[in-house]
Amino acid sequence: MRITENIYLVGSLQLGISGRWDSHVYLVKGPDGLVLIDAGGGTDGEMIFENIRSEGFDPDDIKALLLTHVHFDHSCGAAEIRERTGCRVYLSANSRDLLEQGTAEEAGLDKAIEKGIYPEWFQFKNCVVDQAVEDGDQISVAGLEFSAIGVDGHSPDSICYLVEINGSRDLFCGDVLFYGGVIGLINAPGSTMEGYRKDLGKLAGSKIDGLYPGHFLFTVSGGQRHIDAAIEQINKGSIPQTVGQIGSIF
Repeated sequence: MRITENIYLVGSLQLGISGRWDSHVYLVKGPDGLVLIDAGGGTDGEMIFENIRSEGFDPDDIKALLLTHVHFDHSCGAAEIRERTGCRVYLSANSRDLLEQGTAEEAGLDKAIEKGIYPEWFQFKNCVVDQAVEDGDQISVAGLEFSAIGVDGHSPDSICYLVEINGSRDLFCGDVLFYGGVIGLINAPGSTMEGYRKDLGKLAGSKIDGLYPGHFLFTVSGGQRHIDAAIEQINKGSIPQTVGQIGSIF
């Protein structure tokens, strides 16, 4: 699904274009190749590859896979994508060891299955991480420059990726925040308001045009408005509207 001249949606459980446990998977076209943002849950990888080909792209041109965090619906497809394309995988240094060699239990899959979030047959899939990402890193790939912004809150390893393409400042924010200023606080280990209070302000004044979260609506313009709404909410005295609630702030 083409979003802009350079950004495509090639995976999404909510839009029904790929597997049942896939986050949004974005493809970014650069001057020297392709970059994927997140990998989906790894249950129906061929659907993502079919979507890439249907948009006229060759999966062999994928140079990098930038993972926003290690949660299963974003990272478990990484191993297949890396194996099939030879691309480099980027992930927060906080969760590199977990993705590379952690067990399903260490990743918390057993608890997620108990809660009914994933089926019993779902697998946590280890994957080599070619580069561990730290807050403030600059990633040069496919002729593009991505700035890594670490924002604790949804998870301790969440990384937002900022890239400027044809004058548009686009932020791929994973599950840190969503359309309407909704934040990604969830009932899971490592998801904390403390993290949001500490880090979300890093995104203030970023002049974001396109805002591309890991689920739900995205916007190609006015993205900073949604970020500012989230920052305003976390500075109030009550718990902000979170991803598990219905509706949005505006």
